[in-house]
Amino acid sequence: MKKMLSFIAVLALVCFTTTSFAAEAPKPAAAKPAAPKAVVVTTEPAKAPAAKYDVVIGKVMSIDKAKGVIVVKAKKEEKTIVVKPEDIGKLKKGEMIKVALTAGTNNAAKVRPLVEPKKPVKKATSMPAGKKAK
Repeated sequence: MKKMLSFIAVLALVCFTTTSFAAEAPKPAAAKPAAPKAVVVTTEPAKAPAAKYDVVIGKVMSIDKAKGVIVVKAKKEEKTIVVKPEDIGKLKKGEMIKVALTAGTNNAAKVRPLVEPKKPVKKATSMPAGKKAK
């Protein structure tokens, strides 16, 4: 008898669970579950590395304004450098300059004259002629 009651209890439990699942409305076949959308991450484009310059320090040997070219003597060698017209007008022959060349070329990106530091003025160590030492 005990087995029979257990069997009926399990059978009743199975019936109630199947009816609860059957009570749910079936989903329409046309509506497929939405696929998860891909997350699009936008990043800023990589910054270009800072422009590298080749630096030349030397003396202006010659200036050709028509061609926009100067010749600079730096470390016992002469380099021909293409300079912008507005920069070439500021240069003088025999002047010491510092030129920043675009990396791998002979085109001047920046040109500036080197100014020699002023020599300090020495103070007079002797007394003026009109005064006597005490």
